[in-house]
Order: sequence, then C-alpha cells, then structure tokens
Amino acid sequence: MIITQQHRFAANLDTVVAMLANEAFAHARARVAGAAEEHVAVDGTVDAGFTVVIRRAMPVTSIPTEVRGLVGRELSVIYTEVWEAPGHADRAGTFALEIVGAPGHVSGAIGLTPDGDATDFFARGEVKASVPLFGPMIERAVGDAVTKGFVAELAAADEWLAAR
Repeated sequence: MIITQQHRFAANLDTVVAMLANEAFAHARARVAGAAEEHVAVDGTVDAGFTVVIRRAMPVTSIPTEVRGLVGRELSVIYTEVWEAPGHADRAGTFALEIVGAPGHVSGAIGLTPDGDATDFFARGEVKASVPLFGPMIERAVGDAVTKGFVAELAAADEWLAAR
C-alpha cells in the first residue's frame, strides 16, 4: 500500500530544517502522537546531514480492534528520519517506521523544497505486512495510522514555527 503526504510550511527551508534537527521539537512530535513514553535521539548536523530517531510507547487503543491481538498490550514504535546533507536547493531524506513485534513496517522518501519564504514538504512511502490473509487489513491500519501521525506532527510543526 502506498501512502503520500504533502504540506506547506510558512517558513523558509533553513528554518524548517533547523526545526526538524531540533531535539526539543522531536520530543514535541512524540507527544503529539499520544506517546505514553518517548525516547528521542538526533545525530549529525544541519550542514552535514542528520538522523532523528523517535521511539514511542503507544497505547494499543491507537490501532483498530482487529489488529490488536497481533501486537500485545502496548505498541513500541520506532520512527527514523535520515536527512541528507544539503545538495541542490532541495533537502531529501528517507523515513522508516517499525512497530516492534508486529508484522508490518513503512519506509519511504521525504523531502523539502524551498519556495520563497515557504517550504513544501512531501512524503511517499510503502506499507508492507507479510501476513497471510490479514496482510491487506494490517497495511490499511498501519497506513491510516501513519497518515494521521503525519497530519498531527505537521500541525505541531506549524505551531512550533509560529511560536518562534
């Protein structure tokens, strides 16, 4: 299953990249997703490229009832973004999401494109679940959850940028 997300930030590229590489913002991203517990690591620099890893303990109530029996009482979610060093005008990266112990994952490309005083964000990923009979249902559930997560985190990013 393919998922896509687009967003326009009301800030220039340098400001958006600095926000994404900020550990305090990474914690804000984890909290907006409803994490009961979070661990964040940001490695690298804006100029050389950086990686953001957000580990979240999520309540199992955040996924559809049909899938809950496959994951236990709590979800451990690891989200990783890897942003390349600046190249041309755009910034490019990859993302991956793993639900520890669950039969599904998401991976794909992310990018930022400057447009004057604004910056366009895109994400395109593929959800895979290799479970006989239940694979498509799991992919839909994970895809919907990731899409909702992107929407919530992008709204938190807009608030973060507006407050600065």
